[in-house]
Amino acid sequence: MKITGGDIKVILDSRGKETLEASFIAGDLSASASCPSGKSTGAHEAFVLEPKLAVEKFKSAEDEIIQAFGRAENQKDFDEFLINLDGTSNKQNLGGNLTLVLSLVFARLKAQEQGIELHKYISSLLDTKSQASALFPIFNIINGGVHAQNNLTFQEFQVIPQVKDFGMALGMGQELYKKLREFLEQKFGKENLLLGDEGGFSAEFKNDEEAIEIIAELIKKYNYPMKIGLDTAASQFFADGKYKIGGKEYSKEELEEFYLNLIKTYDILSIEDPFDEESFDSFAELTGKIAPEGRLVITDDLTTTNPDRLETAIEKKSGNAILIKLNQIGTLSETLRVVDLAYKNNWKTIVSHRSGETTDDFIADLAVGINAWGLKSGAPFPPERMVKYERALKIINIH
Repeated sequence: MKITGGDIKVILDSRGKETLEASFIAGDLSASASCPSGKSTGAHEAFVLEPKLAVEKFKSAEDEIIQAFGRAENQKDFDEFLINLDGTSNKQNLGGNLTLVLSLVFARLKAQEQGIELHKYISSLLDTKSQASALFPIFNIINGGVHAQNNLTFQEFQVIPQVKDFGMALGMGQELYKKLREFLEQKFGKENLLLGDEGGFSAEFKNDEEAIEIIAELIKKYNYPMKIGLDTAASQFFADGKYKIGGKEYSKEELEEFYLNLIKTYDILSIEDPFDEESFDSFAELTGKIAPEGRLVITDDLTTTNPDRLETAIEKKSGNAILIKLNQIGTLSETLRVVDLAYKNNWKTIVSHRSGETTDDFIADLAVGINAWGLKSGAPFPPERMVKYERALKIINIH
């Protein structure tokens, strides 16, 4: 695959922050890819290089990179070239953002070269197959934590339609989002209702439980087949061995009891990052209590799409589902290694966007390609969120 043109440039993401976009041409083929960025990031994520500096890094190694595009026989070869070129354990030289856009462009070009859809190309790279029966969209409809300026400590308040028809689930999510907007405008006033980073609503809720209760009441009122999910992002409210929620401090035992009461009261299906990002044992204790009920304890900051972190989590039984974020590790091949490891140990995967997004829909193909349990792309409204849901729907409807 000979590259005949291309470039790396700086663009703005959905939060107006600078990020990278790569565009390359190989004869009659062309592809682009852009990199999202997170605000609530785990300590073990791949290093993010300042975008302008990343462009300079690319230009200094451009000839070598272009040659590697043509020389690499497959995705693993090209990604290993990037890893070796970087030469650090966490992409600190090139930046995980630069290696990612290059890796994703290579994947898109390779899929075109083989004459197959991107999701089929991704599936062909996976060693272990998932047993998931459907792809569930996970809608973040109320934003809190670092993603919004309000009284909410938890980061995401989600709904997960419990239907296997993705199109029906998407329509249901859009309906509930509209009804929630109407309810919140009446309760708080239209002028006081804002949107958080991921398109979920932000208002002056009294506390986290009020936000959960509002969602639960709307689900019940309209008889939607939906469950509630939470991303508490507990590392964001953990300090000095304590968790602080709404001015009150909790020990890990007290916080677990708080969660168990919420889960029981509102029949919560999933909880993501319930404890600090180093608290494998606390994750395990909660998993042991709610996983037998069919609920999910999802690791994100704990595992950061990193095979070594996931191995520890599996060994300690610190969850039963992992969030998959491409830019946490920096290449497609390394991401798929984590997915393989999860499936070999009967963990579910949930492919996720970031708070700072672009209109790149790669993660939709990734979710379908690995047969993920869930696709998390924020609220069913902003264009940079909807493009992922709509791409997934298109793939599923065709195939």
